[in-house]
Amino acid sequence: MERKQKKEQKEEAEKHFRLQDELKSLKKEHYLWQLLNIEKDIDKITEDLDSEKRNREDVMHELDHFETEAAKKKKEQAKYLKEIAHCEKRISERSIRLDKSQPKLLKLNEETSRINSKIKSSRKVLERRKEERRKHTDDIKELQKGIQDLTAKLEDLNEKSRDGIGKLPLLDSQLTEYFQIKDNAGWRTANLRDEKDILDRQQYADIEAQKNLEENLQQLSNREHELEAQEDQMRARLKKILDTSAKQKDKLADLKKELREMQDRHQKSRSKHENLKSKIGEIENQLHELKADRYENERDARLSQAVETLKRLFQGVHGRMTDLCRPTQKKYNLAVTVAMGSFMDAVVVEDENTGKECIKYLKEQRLPPHTFIPLQSVRVKPITERLRTLGVLFAAGNTLVCDDLEEAKVLSWTGERFKVVTIDGILLTKSGTMTGGTSGGMEARSNKWDDKKIEGLKRKKEQLESELEELGSIREMQLKESESSGRISGLEKKIQYADIEKKSIEGKLRNLKQEKKNIKDRIGQVTPEVQKLRDVIDKRSKNIMKLEKGINETVDLLFENFSHSVGMANIHEYEENQLKAAQNMAEERLSLSNQLAKLKYQLEYEQRRDVESRIKKLESSLSSLENDLTLVHKKEAEVKLATEKASEEINRWKEEVKGMSGNPSEECEKEIQEWKKQASAATTSISKLNRQINSKETEINQLDERKQEIIEKCDLERIELPLISDPMETDSSAGKEFDFSLLNRSLLQVRRPSDREKLEAEFRQKIDALLLEIERTALNLKALDQYKTLQDIYELFMEAFNHMSSNVDRIYKQLTKSGTHPLGGTAYLNLESEDDPFLHGIKYTAMPPTKRFRDMEQLAGGEKTVAALALLFSIHSYKPSPFLILDEVDAALDNLNVAKVARFIRSKSCDGARASQDREGGCGFQSIVISLKDSFYDKAEALVGVCRDSERSCSRTLTFDLTKYRGS
Repeated sequence: MERKQKKEQKEEAEKHFRLQDELKSLKKEHYLWQLLNIEKDIDKITEDLDSEKRNREDVMHELDHFETEAAKKKKEQAKYLKEIAHCEKRISERSIRLDKSQPKLLKLNEETSRINSKIKSSRKVLERRKEERRKHTDDIKELQKGIQDLTAKLEDLNEKSRDGIGKLPLLDSQLTEYFQIKDNAGWRTANLRDEKDILDRQQYADIEAQKNLEENLQQLSNREHELEAQEDQMRARLKKILDTSAKQKDKLADLKKELREMQDRHQKSRSKHENLKSKIGEIENQLHELKADRYENERDARLSQAVETLKRLFQGVHGRMTDLCRPTQKKYNLAVTVAMGSFMDAVVVEDENTGKECIKYLKEQRLPPHTFIPLQSVRVKPITERLRTLGVLFAAGNTLVCDDLEEAKVLSWTGERFKVVTIDGILLTKSGTMTGGTSGGMEARSNKWDDKKIEGLKRKKEQLESELEELGSIREMQLKESESSGRISGLEKKIQYADIEKKSIEGKLRNLKQEKKNIKDRIGQVTPEVQKLRDVIDKRSKNIMKLEKGINETVDLLFENFSHSVGMANIHEYEENQLKAAQNMAEERLSLSNQLAKLKYQLEYEQRRDVESRIKKLESSLSSLENDLTLVHKKEAEVKLATEKASEEINRWKEEVKGMSGNPSEECEKEIQEWKKQASAATTSISKLNRQINSKETEINQLDERKQEIIEKCDLERIELPLISDPMETDSSAGKEFDFSLLNRSLLQVRRPSDREKLEAEFRQKIDALLLEIERTALNLKALDQYKTLQDIYELFMEAFNHMSSNVDRIYKQLTKSGTHPLGGTAYLNLESEDDPFLHGIKYTAMPPTKRFRDMEQLAGGEKTVAALALLFSIHSYKPSPFLILDEVDAALDNLNVAKVARFIRSKSCDGARASQDREGGCGFQSIVISLKDSFYDKAEALVGVCRDSERSCSRTLTFDLTKYRGS
């Protein structure tokens, strides 16, 4: 029996070794085939990668060209826009000056009209004065001639009187009788002669009055005609003003209507602009609130990018917890975040192998570590409610969410206990502990549920910004409104001055009308008086003739006998022929003397009249008015020239602006947009090529990693792969070239991915069958080896943990104790799972003096720093290193805590503490501390300073020994 048992054991051992050799040979063939496929894939991907890089270089050259052309066009467009702004500014300035010149021009026109009216009236007066001067000269000449004629007549009359004396045919007795009869006739006709004299005087006065009235009537008629001419001129001017004013009012109404429509459009645009601005501001505030922890979000972005890369590279990566699930309502964000704890950012993978490959990739890419949840390996506690995914079930467990703390206490601590969290973030565990409040970090982590909302807000912000750009610039709207307002203001001023001129003309027309009415009334009064005087003069003339006839009849009756005695028909013949000749001569002499005296007086009066001074005064006034008119015309011409020049400049500049804002600017904008479009397409192509290049480089790296992993597996399993010998090669595995000629010819052929998967499955099936067979033959041995290995690891881990756990509280007390708190604080370490410590975490709790229990996240910065130093020193105390380098560990500490930390480090580093154990069982250590606080580094044994040597342009060090200055 014993030999048979030994033989069976020998056969079983031989079978076991034979299976191991078969497995080794099969693995060798499998690994060699995998390496062959990897090298083929690497060669193919490398060729594609080189092609993609060449394409990227070409596209980048095109992009540089597009951006250069776009920059040139932008400069050209900026030049046009600058010129347009300059022209618009000059147009605005010229328009303001033009509006200011319009009232000045109207004033000059009014002044010209007034001066022309004065010149016209002055010239009429001057003509009248010159005519008066001519008449005055003619009158003087006529008076002088009249005086000469009268003097000659008077001398001739005297000669005739001397020659005619003595020719009288009557005798003295007859003359005596004649004079007696004459006296008797004069006595008898005295009444008639007195009456006739009275009538003659009245007739003379009425004739003079008639002449005066007729002359006054003629002057009134002339003035009436002059007023009618002025009225016609003013009415023509008024009609012209009214027509112009009506056109200007119509134009003003159109401009005001356009301005109102423009203002309505601009008001709507401004309100829409403000609305869009406010919406963009609200979105920015929401984005700011959602991004409370900037650093965490940037880190989260890096991790999200890393997770996307893992999902692309490895099959079986499902994504992060925040991407796979979401609270039903926003108010539960914080509660779910607290409930999930550290598993909120965990990545859900299919199995452990996928998780290990992901961890290896993160290490090689030097990305932050991450927690992975393998769905096939996690152990989930039974739940009372069916959840959607296994990963969420593992992270949250059987955690309940409540609205308030009282309800949470009832659910957690009465009857069957549950893990409960409130929507405020207060966590109650089954063990009875309660964590109150949340930190800014926890709130920031809860905001990760809003990532999709952030993306939506960003898209909405971009849409609103594009709408804001389409509205245009507010400055352009204001410029258009200002230009329209300026034109309206100019028209209103023109209409205002036209109304003033119209009122002035209407006032003058009223005055002319009133003056015409007064003249007509005066003519109506004078005309009956003239006619009445004519009637009275005609009637009086008849009465005078009757009186003369009566006087002549009485005289003829008295001189009848005398006339017969002297041989005359009647006395009148004698008087007319003889006596009357002497009487007439005497009367004529008297008349001539009176006329001569009158002419001399009138000549003296006319010679004393100063006609020239008034003419000179009028000529001087007229010359002054003409000079004023010349100046006004000159000013008016200057203003008109300036106005025309300004209008021409405005029109020219407007044409330039229209030309520049039309074709050139639009063409530049179109070309810029075209270049931008091409640049955007090139950028998109570059991004696509970069993604493809990164993907291919990642694939190459992944293939290299798989190749290296296969080589390492071969080294671990002691499988020797066939190599092509090269005397120049070293022992490095990077330069190894494998000999694939030993493979079967069917394995050397190029195969499709489906064929490769089929062969891979066949290899796996064969290897798994051999492994299963080997495990059956050596099951007990393998189980013991595994258990021994795990037990050794567990004992080493627990030895280190117990050492650190026992020292961390003591070190924390040393760092936090003081005169007022001699016992210091409390710190301890807890395993989340004592049975399986490798799969769970370690919770570190620190309670500063006089502080209640709270999570580490809720401690202040200085308190966290002291707790971290205590943990660091406790870890160092297990297997201490030769020395420590502490870089600004006192940055977040106040002076009191700085002194405590410095005292602790000095107690462990100085005075022989490095050479021996301290009194409390800790070990000493050497330390190099980098600090900027004098209360820290003044306790060191030596100082080393670094400064800049300006002469050598390099750094230099300074050392200082402080042990000489320590007090005894």
